[in-house]
Amino acid sequence: MRTEELHSLRERLEHRRRTLVERSRSAEAGIEEIRSEREIEFADEAQSEEAQQRLDSLERTELVELARIDAALERMEAGQYGVCRVCREPIDPKRLAAVPLALECSLCAGERERPTRS
Repeated sequence: MRTEELHSLRERLEHRRRTLVERSRSAEAGIEEIRSEREIEFADEAQSEEAQQRLDSLERTELVELARIDAALERMEAGQYGVCRVCREPIDPKRLAAVPLALECSLCAGERERPTRS
């Protein structure tokens, strides 16, 4: 993979990481603001509970994505980014441009996703 392609992908991953962290902090601040109000009616409590459940679900999803981004950045540092974890061949740069967190080349991913015949 060319240096400029790798640099561009690193920037995209780092930008996405910052966005996820900022979004999570903003959502947490909103929940805390709702909780901090002294006179909460029952309906407001239900809304607060619902908001917390949505935040928890969102956080789990974002934490998984953050972990995948961090792993991709670590692979970049180790010089292993863009190498298929199955066949150990380079992943096509076009695939990485479309799916920067890809762990497998198109061929191996296709093999894994193909239904097996019984």
